[in-house]
Amino acid sequence: MKNPFKSVKEMDMTSGNLFWKIGLFALPMALTSILQLLYTTVDLISVHFWGGGQSSASSISANGSLINLIVVVFTSLSLGANVAIGNAKGAGNREHAQKVMHTSLLFSLVVGVVIGIAGFFSSRFFLELIKTEAAYLDNATTYMQIYFLGLPLLMVYNYGAQIHRAVGNSATPFLSLFLAGLLNVLFDFVFVYFARLDVAGVAWATIISEGASAILVVLPLFCKHSGYLHASFKELRFDRSSVVEIVKLGLPAGLQGFFFALPNTFIQSALYTIAKDMPNSIDVEDGAIAANSINNYCYAFVEAISAACLAMTAQNYGARKKNNILKAFWYAQAWNLLFNVFYSLLIFFAHDALLSLFVDSDNAISLQAGWERLMIVGFTYALDGIMDICSSALRGIRRSATPMWVTMLTCCVFRIAMIELLILRVDYFKTVFWLYSVYPFSWILADIADGICLSLVYRKVLPGLDKQPGNLAA
Repeated sequence: MKNPFKSVKEMDMTSGNLFWKIGLFALPMALTSILQLLYTTVDLISVHFWGGGQSSASSISANGSLINLIVVVFTSLSLGANVAIGNAKGAGNREHAQKVMHTSLLFSLVVGVVIGIAGFFSSRFFLELIKTEAAYLDNATTYMQIYFLGLPLLMVYNYGAQIHRAVGNSATPFLSLFLAGLLNVLFDFVFVYFARLDVAGVAWATIISEGASAILVVLPLFCKHSGYLHASFKELRFDRSSVVEIVKLGLPAGLQGFFFALPNTFIQSALYTIAKDMPNSIDVEDGAIAANSINNYCYAFVEAISAACLAMTAQNYGARKKNNILKAFWYAQAWNLLFNVFYSLLIFFAHDALLSLFVDSDNAISLQAGWERLMIVGFTYALDGIMDICSSALRGIRRSATPMWVTMLTCCVFRIAMIELLILRVDYFKTVFWLYSVYPFSWILADIADGICLSLVYRKVLPGLDKQPGNLAA
């Protein structure tokens, strides 16, 4: 079979100019995440202008934190496959990488079906649990239920993308999503403008797009080419040791994602509680949701730089190149700082213009509420980047549990405690400003804890890489 992605090259992340390789690897991944966000933005614009207006758009946005909370554990498991394959490639163990790849593809499909069914039937319950506004509840439930029908496709795409990234290829996931996203835009127009399906229409368009992206990202693995990995239908089976390795390395990452996402549902619920005491509460909520959408674009780059650090660390750990492991960490931090300086300047000078893409430009209350969130969270996103890069550096050397515990204590327990014991109980702190301040405060704590842990682990692990090669999974 001819490979439609044959021109895409896999990057050797163990040699050459590693600083620029982190940037070159991160850019397609950041663009991939941005495309995903753009398609969500197109969904919002479609229902805003052709569907039920701002109410329908807010119904879709209200799903964000809850869907992320439910899905993140299982999509983050794919990082286990990334680390296992990256370590194997660095060590030159192609046979093991092949087993992990085939197991990952089956694993993603099975888990996606199970979670998709469970999510479909529990959607309304969870939306009510986080106190979703009654005005949004019916549409939000419809969107969420249809979204979960497509979860198996989303899981296959995520695992396929991680397989490619593990061997230094971040371009194929981007190209796959770009082509599939064009379908998303097309069917948004068809389902919302012509069929008048409103929220349900963009949800079905999303499923079609996810199906296309899953096929396009997996297809090159089955094509005969000169890449490091090659999939075969005959070899698609569960390898017990590979399942154990994926879960062992990926589950802590999944739980870390859960601990990171869980407080966001508390923050969203607290926002509804605080906004109810304000005039024009809906406008305040819409502004905050708009600001979150903008911050998500920033996080796309933070996440991409972190992923580049993970891929480079994993390959060099397998290759036992300790100096490159250290370079991967510091180079990633440098890229994180450079990007966040640019982002801070952008939101400072263009915050109203950016917010007006999501809310009415003449709604001063929404613009002010959005700017307040952008100011608090956007200007401090570099702190989040430091935390994520530390987590990736630890995960790449097979120490996934350490950042999980740090995230649980700093970004989950601390945030929830601050919200429930301080912000919602003391009138002085019961403001949008203090609600969003939980982000930078928790990031500072996480950065300190992650930095200490990383230093201790590096001192213990890296000197051993100079010794005779042994079992890196130990």
